[in-house]
Amino acid sequence: MKSILTKPLHFLIIHVKNDFVNERSEKTIQPYDYLYIKIFSLDEKTNTLFNERGMSLPNELLSYSVDGSGNINLPFVTNIYVKDLTINQAREKIEKSLSLYLNNISVVVRFVSNKVTVLGEVRFPGQHPFYDERISVFQALGLASGASDYGNLSNVTLVREKDNIIKYYKLDLTKKNIASSEFYYLLPNDILIINPINAKYRDLKDYAVNRAATVVSATAALFSILYISTEL
Repeated sequence: MKSILTKPLHFLIIHVKNDFVNERSEKTIQPYDYLYIKIFSLDEKTNTLFNERGMSLPNELLSYSVDGSGNINLPFVTNIYVKDLTINQAREKIEKSLSLYLNNISVVVRFVSNKVTVLGEVRFPGQHPFYDERISVFQALGLASGASDYGNLSNVTLVREKDNIIKYYKLDLTKKNIASSEFYYLLPNDILIINPINAKYRDLKDYAVNRAATVVSATAALFSILYISTEL
């Protein structure tokens, strides 16, 4: 018997890309950031000067604000320019500046009071704190407890301010390649807006039409009753 399969079968293999690389650059210090700075020294007087005043205070109240010019103001050395430096670079610069006046010191620097704002069609819109240098768009969405029933994740607006310039970006969170986008990681003070799907506008329009029809019907019925009453 001659075989029915006279030609070899070729299986179509479709490769779906599931791995994306995102070169996560380190956040640099910008004006109006808040930095927690703690200075350690073998000298007790130095420790007392820099640290004892706030032993019972939260980090936010012990932080140093970066002014509009990119400086922080520390005792002894006054202004230190830290704009566009990473945390490690700022730590090294602060240690070097203080070493001119103090001996055997060590400095700890980290960001505090990081916040991101999530608005639009989410379950808990508002400003949400986070404690890492930055978070992903999905983590920010999670802080707002996810999108509402009307949230359109394919139409998301990111608002970002840098050097007093505000820019708007359109994101599609339903695409896998968002993971390799430069906007996958949010920066402190970013604003994420989840826009509504078109069905919301249709529902609102239908609700308005039905509400108007109800009002018209009720008004007509009222006039009918008044007319009948006057006739009687």
